[in-house]
Amino acid sequence: MAERKNTTKRKIMFVCTGNTCRSPMAQFLMIDRLRKKRKLSKYEISSAGLDVYEFDMMPETKKILTELDVKVTPFKPTQLTDILVDRADLIVCMSDKHRKAIVSIMEHTADKVFSSMQLIGEEIMDPFGMGMMAYEDTASQINRLLDAIFEKEFGAKNS
Repeated sequence: MAERKNTTKRKIMFVCTGNTCRSPMAQFLMIDRLRKKRKLSKYEISSAGLDVYEFDMMPETKKILTELDVKVTPFKPTQLTDILVDRADLIVCMSDKHRKAIVSIMEHTADKVFSSMQLIGEEIMDPFGMGMMAYEDTASQINRLLDAIFEKEFGAKNS
């Protein structure tokens, strides 16, 4: 993972396709973990999509987060831009396809863009249109991904 820049807050961004299911789920689950560990003040957590067209996150995403007792604040899907990529310290993509798309356009980002495949050996399933069970499975995968990120960031799982 990329070394920390000399900034007040470490900026971590999650990326998927439409920024309505996986990446906002990862964003809010990460914020929740950091808040519980009293480390949120040291981080800025965001998400974006490579091909954004929706106006809100999917209702199933909100529902699964609510069921997990995760606070969901107002959210609007964000299109990934060069500025957002440059601003982030760490970009975690839900698939290797997402990582490759970013790195192919902005080669200088390769040291800070990682895929779930690189971190946990699996792609994060896109639950779009597949029902609540798929969203539950995706949340489980994302929690494994967050365990790996916590291990890299803090040297221990869920520290």
